[in-house]
Amino acid sequence: MKIVAIIAAFNEADIIATVVDDLIQQGISVYFLDDGSTDRTIAAVEPFVGRGVAAIERMDASNGHFDWERILHRKAQLARELDADWFIHHDADEFRESPWPHLTLAEAIRRVDAAGYNAIDFASFNFWPVHDDFEPGADVRAAYPYYSEHAPFDRVQIRCWKKADDVDLAASGGHEARFAGRKVFPLRFVLRHYPIRGEAHGRRKIFDERRKRFRAEERARGWHVQYDEVVDGAPLVRTPETLQEYDRDGVRLALALRHRGVEELEAAVDDRQTALGEARATIIRQHHELTAALQELESRTLDLEAHRREIVARRQEMDRAAAALAASRIEAAAHLEARRVQVAELEAELERRTAVVRVRDIEIRNWKRSLDDAIRRTHAVEDSWSWRLTAPMRALARLLRGR
Repeated sequence: MKIVAIIAAFNEADIIATVVDDLIQQGISVYFLDDGSTDRTIAAVEPFVGRGVAAIERMDASNGHFDWERILHRKAQLARELDADWFIHHDADEFRESPWPHLTLAEAIRRVDAAGYNAIDFASFNFWPVHDDFEPGADVRAAYPYYSEHAPFDRVQIRCWKKADDVDLAASGGHEARFAGRKVFPLRFVLRHYPIRGEAHGRRKIFDERRKRFRAEERARGWHVQYDEVVDGAPLVRTPETLQEYDRDGVRLALALRHRGVEELEAAVDDRQTALGEARATIIRQHHELTAALQELESRTLDLEAHRREIVARRQEMDRAAAALAASRIEAAAHLEARRVQVAELEAELERRTAVVRVRDIEIRNWKRSLDDAIRRTHAVEDSWSWRLTAPMRALARLLRGR
């Protein structure tokens, strides 16, 4: 079984030879990518070419930027093209170890393969300088034996996998190899990470060779946050009291006792407990809601009973009003009938009086005609000669009557 670690490096001359040699001693071949180093990184790797290092590939400069996505795509491409069974996405400042002390890294990967798994997760331990006396080329593991636990963003380290055509490293920012049918081995392997090797090295690496070269697009995706809390001018050398001393056997025992399967069970238990807590909270909330609903129902029942009583009273009042209205209607009908009779009597009287008036009118007309006739006869008499001749006698008679 052939296993290849694909390493990309930029100015890691002080540690790269130790890293490469350790991999080769553990039965791992190396394919080396140099991302434009300006120190002796390539010179430190060249003696291993043909003796464990398959090739050194010089990547084209990326306008002075640290183009991590480009590197990840190139590593995934190499993992598809190289003739090997397993691959490790490896950094230039880290060491990887088997979880079984008596097995090399290659032997442990073969055991994982035989067990039917095709991916390996690593437990990451970040080792920090506790003095400033590290000599380039020395074994940094012996120089700095104190570490801190991984940061949350470094929790997932599934960076070793069996060859697959669809592997993707860039989607996770290099934290895991993703491919169809992935089956991760439960027991984590050991990853010892040495990003800083002293004050001068740390300041140069963080403030000159990393922060200034990070691409804004990658920062916007949440990448390259590992140095965000480092303040320029703050000491990079730490005191042992703030760290944990590395215990090889203790670390492996802890990994064996709390492997991925245990964590999955714990996560499942946590999920169940969370679900149970949510269900309990839901039941309590629903109980409160039910109690409130029952109280509201009782209040509405009382209101409804009051409304019912009011409706009964209103109905009784309406019945009384209806009875009074019916009586009023009967009385009004009787009154109306009496008035109708009176009107009929008045109409009959009017008719009678109208008949009398008509008779009187006829009589008056007849009297008027008789009067008119008498007037005409009188005028005829006055106009006659006899009347005129007797006029003096009538005037004397009037005079005598006046006396």
